[in-house]
Amino acid sequence: MNKVKNLGQQAEATLEGAARAATHQAAPQLEALARFGYASKGVVYGTIGLLALSLALGRRGAATDAQGALLHLQDLPGGGLLLWLLVLGLIGYALWQLIRAALDPEQQGADGKGLAKRLGYLVSGLGNLGVALFAAKLAMQGSAARNASSEQDTVRQILSWPGGQLLLGLVGLALLGVAGNSIYSAYGAKFMKRMAFTDIGARFSEQLKKIGQVGLSARGVIMGIIGASLLVAAFRDRAGSVLGSSEVLTWLGYQPAGKLLLGVVALGTVCYGLWCFVQARYRRIRVEG
Repeated sequence: MNKVKNLGQQAEATLEGAARAATHQAAPQLEALARFGYASKGVVYGTIGLLALSLALGRRGAATDAQGALLHLQDLPGGGLLLWLLVLGLIGYALWQLIRAALDPEQQGADGKGLAKRLGYLVSGLGNLGVALFAAKLAMQGSAARNASSEQDTVRQILSWPGGQLLLGLVGLALLGVAGNSIYSAYGAKFMKRMAFTDIGARFSEQLKKIGQVGLSARGVIMGIIGASLLVAAFRDRAGSVLGSSEVLTWLGYQPAGKLLLGVVALGTVCYGLWCFVQARYRRIRVEG
């Protein structure tokens, strides 16, 4: 038994060493891809925010998510080329998140808090990879079916598993924790420790910080509502209670003072998109540990 365990540990160490060696060799290219990924993410979230803001100002229709944003971008002049650039960028961002999860270059650690963050990076990487694949299909075929009920389908499958309600409730609690941390980080501007505003003035740096605070707060609000909807779905054992990001924005618009609420969160989402561009330029990116 010990021999098998030692062989497993040796194989794991060999794989990790090979991954770190490959990362070391490709570090400059991976950093460039990560930065391009932040910019691509900024395009997507900026589009989501602008479309939601137009709803708050009176446009008919419904809010959209990343897939819907890509469908709108396709209709722009040069939309096909833009989609291919976004495919590359989103793959780059997904790869950066997976590196953060697996190799821990930012030294989050292997304690509970560190593992929770790295799990979040893994989920983010897989999610952005899915959006990249949707964009690639859209660019190649000229059309792609947006699955508006993908979140509910996933939750329905989880609820069918043994202990699915408990698992879904834990996911909801985890997402609420991420949302709370995002808002807390925004309030205290703790995200600034990862920025390198060394070649700009203090006044411009302060303005960029405020954009980050507004953007991360809006992102935290949306994630918090999604997390709460997961808890409700787990309690009721019903997937129909789950909200995606587009449903959250639409739901906000139907609340008392809904246009104002939607406008504030939409403007915050635009700021989040702008903050992604700021990160593309000024974020400290450590591909290697």
